[in-house]
Amino acid sequence: MNRMQADHFGQHYKSSEESKMFRALRRLLVKKFGGVKRFLFFVTCVAIILYCLHSIFAGGSRQIWDVQGNTLNMSVDNGCGVECPPDHFSFYVRTGEKNTVKPTICFQGKIVLSPDVNAKSSGRGLNIALIDGKQFQVKEVKQFDTYVHGTQAPKRTDKIIITAFDTKKGDNDLIRYLKKGIPDDWIVIIATFDEAASGLRTDARKWLKLYGSSLIDGMAFRDSFVMVGQRGLLEGHAIEYINKRDKSEDYAAVLEKAGCFAMPLGPLGSLQVALPEMLQGKAIALGEALPHCGRSSQCPKGTVSVGTFTGFENAKPPYICVNGRIIMSENLNKGGRGFNVVTLSSQSLQPVTLMHADTYTSDSTDLELYLEALVNGDIVIAVVADDGAKKLSNSARDLLNTFGSGFIQNLRFRDVWYFVGQKGMEGFTTMEEISYAGYDGGWPKQLKGAFCVPRKLSGRKIIPDPEFFRFDERREFCKKFDGYPEFCDPAYVDDKLKTVGVADKVLQGHAIFDTPLIIVPGLNHNALVRTLETTLMQPGIKQNNVIIMWDEKFPEHAELAKLFGFKNASLPSSTKYMEQMGHALKESVNIFPSADHFIVVEEELLLAPDFLSFLAQCFSTLNSDPTLLAVSSWNFNGFEKTSGNRGIVYRVEEFPGMGFLVKKKAMAALTDSFPQCCTNRAWHGWKFEGEGHFEILMPDVSRVFRQPFHGIGQEEVFMTDLFLRPRTTSLEQPSPLQDLSSLMEREYEMYLNNLIAGCTVFPTANLGQCISGVEPPPDLSTEKHCLAIYFEQASSLDFVRLGEISRCFGLLSARNLRPKNLHNGMLRFWYQERHIFLVGSFTPYYKNKPAESDAVRLP
Repeated sequence: MNRMQADHFGQHYKSSEESKMFRALRRLLVKKFGGVKRFLFFVTCVAIILYCLHSIFAGGSRQIWDVQGNTLNMSVDNGCGVECPPDHFSFYVRTGEKNTVKPTICFQGKIVLSPDVNAKSSGRGLNIALIDGKQFQVKEVKQFDTYVHGTQAPKRTDKIIITAFDTKKGDNDLIRYLKKGIPDDWIVIIATFDEAASGLRTDARKWLKLYGSSLIDGMAFRDSFVMVGQRGLLEGHAIEYINKRDKSEDYAAVLEKAGCFAMPLGPLGSLQVALPEMLQGKAIALGEALPHCGRSSQCPKGTVSVGTFTGFENAKPPYICVNGRIIMSENLNKGGRGFNVVTLSSQSLQPVTLMHADTYTSDSTDLELYLEALVNGDIVIAVVADDGAKKLSNSARDLLNTFGSGFIQNLRFRDVWYFVGQKGMEGFTTMEEISYAGYDGGWPKQLKGAFCVPRKLSGRKIIPDPEFFRFDERREFCKKFDGYPEFCDPAYVDDKLKTVGVADKVLQGHAIFDTPLIIVPGLNHNALVRTLETTLMQPGIKQNNVIIMWDEKFPEHAELAKLFGFKNASLPSSTKYMEQMGHALKESVNIFPSADHFIVVEEELLLAPDFLSFLAQCFSTLNSDPTLLAVSSWNFNGFEKTSGNRGIVYRVEEFPGMGFLVKKKAMAALTDSFPQCCTNRAWHGWKFEGEGHFEILMPDVSRVFRQPFHGIGQEEVFMTDLFLRPRTTSLEQPSPLQDLSSLMEREYEMYLNNLIAGCTVFPTANLGQCISGVEPPPDLSTEKHCLAIYFEQASSLDFVRLGEISRCFGLLSARNLRPKNLHNGMLRFWYQERHIFLVGSFTPYYKNKPAESDAVRLP
């Protein structure tokens, strides 16, 4: 075989072998894929899938590295201390250090923010540099105080707009900026300073995710966070890092990153789904007809009929009607929970745009942006249903106020509201109403409105009072604390707690109204509410002079005090009420060191309408007589049958406590010797230690009512007799007291002797059956004068007969205790419209007994 033949044979053999390979490959492809075309289709699909996966899970080209100690020599020439490929961009970002060193941001060799550059324009929260996605230049730097929330007017520095944000608008401004203030595909570089997480709510974090963040949900109090993101970047493709704060440290460690990135940063998506949807033109569907929108007649020319309905609970949906057709409702034009808004042209009076904002689940920036885009003269109809207040910002409320709303500031959880206003109108619209939900979430009353709306709305200058005032602080208290059935009754929870002025000109400017009033509550919190209510009702009361001295175990008492506008002070925990009283008296002297008098109100008291008036009228006598230490407003013997003259005041030897006005001297004596003088409750009588003889002024008719109290053990009979029998308490407005000048020490003795000397002596024989318990008390209705009953004593401390006579008339007289309300051993009370004097033989008043008269003798 020659060479030519050999070459031909070789080629033929090779060709034959290749044909065999191709035939084998074809058989394999037919067997596995059904043919070559199907195989090629499969390969193409796999390539597409791999490309998509790469696009989704692989970000743009980037190189990132840590930088330690801020040692980079950042300049224009070296690009933030970073060398990057020609098609990449350099950056350097450093968070603030604690709350002392502010953050640094550098892009493409230009330091746009640092402790030395624009330092006044950076601050606590998020500091953001915004970069043009086409020209790749830093356009502005913004700072958002997302600790306490946050806008102020922008400042311009070196062609970069610097804006600091006020602390009154919340992260609403950040959301607005991320949502509408940044063009598509632009870059943001973010660095935190101090604390940035506390005021960063769910909606703001959601929008940062639309710039590529996946770590923002994990940022907590005083963590450090940096991010390089892009508007529309899919979540997880931003350059971002977090340093978590160690619990043992006040702040997280500083984060310092540098690197290079290409554009885009990664796969980009559309933000249209996150932006507000607005209906206009042919997109607006018309609902069912509602003649004249609920009016009884057609509107005049130049106006249009408008109807509003806030819905009924969750059974009937809200609606807005324009020109006889429902135009927005739950299943019409995407209406529903939150804000339903229709805008009319002031020229045609026809709907031009509609929008719905569910401000229960989402922030209100969509609503704000929609309203801001309207032009002067546009008429806005709004209805809030179910709940629209949860995420309604103060900015949105202020904006609606400029459209003529006077009630939007009052909108709270589940309240309903309708409104017709106009952009640029002056004053407040007359077409607005609000209905409040119950504090416990109960549904509000439904609202319907039907109007003829003109092209130009006229507003009133004064905000009209809503149908109901809402007491939000009281509602919050009732949500927080249980066990206040009356105070938190939904029918009364919005009742105002307000003071009453002094009607009596004589008392205007009286020192009693500048006297500290100390309330010492016990365990019964409902009783405390009644005490506070009757205190607030005192004509002339000054709330800043009232203080609640509460045991530290019951902080809700402090919150109650604030609701009523009163001061409050916490006391060390006590095991007994009198221990708490001792703490309260001592602390009161420290809190009011310049006070000359104090008013003290014990637990479970209701103050009579003339409580302060009574004390005020006794004020001068108390000050003028050094033997008087206090004025009590409670009478031991103030029962229905043994009292009744509102004008009478007695001098007594015992201090009954309860509600009283006390001199500073006596207050000091009480605080110094409290464990010795006052370990027992006030109804046992407090005793002052010291030289001389001291007395107390006390009314015949009590000016406080002590709520029923049950004793236990040996005190049960005494307590039942003292508190469970019907009592007389003043329920009328203030009236003048009698014979105040006679209450001075010397004058009082002359006054008593004259009274007793002029009294008819009551026959002792008529008392025998009563004292023995056989007959009821004697009927004295036929008598015309005061009566004196004389009895014999074995000594000045013998009160056996006095006790028997007291029990006969129904006075307080426990068998093992001396009678109450004594003055020099004599007992005085008011019975069946006359004075009764019980005069013992060892009293200085026994001399007034006529010689021929009998006395109740010793057994």
